Amino acid sequence: MTAPAERLFKLFPTEHPALDGNPEAQEAAVAVPGLVRGEPAWMSNARFRANRHAAENARSYTRMHLTLANVCVDIEDAAVIGGVLMANAALHSGVPAYAQIPMQWVLLQTGELLIQVQDSRRDFPGFDEAVTWEPAEGEKPRGLWIARQLGAKIAFAPTEAGKIVQALIKPLEVPAWDSPAVSDTP
Repeated sequence: MTAPAERLFKLFPTEHPALDGNPEAQEAAVAVPGLVRGEPAWMSNARFRANRHAAENARSYTRMHLTLANVCVDIEDAAVIGGVLMANAALHSGVPAYAQIPMQWVLLQTGELLIQVQDSRRDFPGFDEAVTWEPAEGEKPRGLWIARQLGAKIAFAPTEAGKIVQALIKPLEVPAWDSPAVSDTP
């Protein structure tokens, strides 16, 4: 499910220095081949401290930002998915709590929303197991399972500065034009 770094392509540039603080190690955001098609119609980025509030901050910011941008995806689901990606990065990347983790939102011309988080850990041990894991009866759901249940396609790719973990979210279904916007009621 992963792609070698040489097969990656640049989707759009970022202004984020690498997490280690080395300004010369600027890294462009990448898209995992096969996950993303098309050019961005809109994009935004932010950074969140890798502390215990990282996931909630990312979730709240995603909700607010996507609402203001008026994107055609389920904003609540996208906020949860963004929080999951940030929680994983803050918990598993091994960076100190004061480090800043870049997060980006990209609306593709297809209406799909790409959320990506970059962290300094190049590998993702157990990625295939993490994205295919199913909870047993009575077992607490895990983050990537929750993101998949909400419709996200999850992928990751190593970069020179670490890795990018991405979630691709499909746009909401648009009702057919021949059906009334409001149903007739007696």
